[in-house]
Amino acid sequence: MQKNKIIIGVFSVIGIILILFLGYDVISKQASKAPEFDFTGIARPITYKESPSRGADSAKLAIYEYADFTCLGCFSMQQTIKQLISKYDSQVQHVWKDFPFLSNSSKQAAIAARCAYDQGKFWEYHDWLFANQADIALINFSDGAIGLGLDNERFTRCLEDDKIANLVDRDFAEAQALGIDETPTLVIGDVALVGVQEFSNIENLIISELQKAE
Repeated sequence: MQKNKIIIGVFSVIGIILILFLGYDVISKQASKAPEFDFTGIARPITYKESPSRGADSAKLAIYEYADFTCLGCFSMQQTIKQLISKYDSQVQHVWKDFPFLSNSSKQAAIAARCAYDQGKFWEYHDWLFANQADIALINFSDGAIGLGLDNERFTRCLEDDKIANLVDRDFAEAQALGIDETPTLVIGDVALVGVQEFSNIENLIISELQKAE
């Protein structure tokens, strides 16, 4: 009986090791291939006059980031995107696109960022929201506005302005029309990169698309 227990135990350990190995192998293969799809020949993202953007207005290439302020993957991508914009600041323009779908706080955060944009502080408020992402369902959006020196009365009125909510809805509808259903999604040239991406993967695509634009 004791011998049988030992044999069963050995096979159980071997089984667990095999499951862990196979699981790691699947995850590794998924991570090694960046999900993407081709936008050639279909509807394209639009840069509106109200679209938050940074980088050169005369840039040859736009990086459209469809994101949600409550998205953990979007948070983890921010440093990578900043590094890319810094490196290619005269060649690319980074355009923010609201795709708030993950939580009840998603749209309110997007509206608040738009209200900061209305006072010229979108990217600063964008950073504040991501820095407070863990508590985003509980934070007072005015705290960020006050901390950035915005006119809080104007900011508070803006939060209730349907015109601002409509801008968020327009981005959301655009994303759906493009077939986007996950954040973060980066649209660069003819390609959409879905999910968290490594710096090198995005950079290689930027270089490829810039070469096409020459």
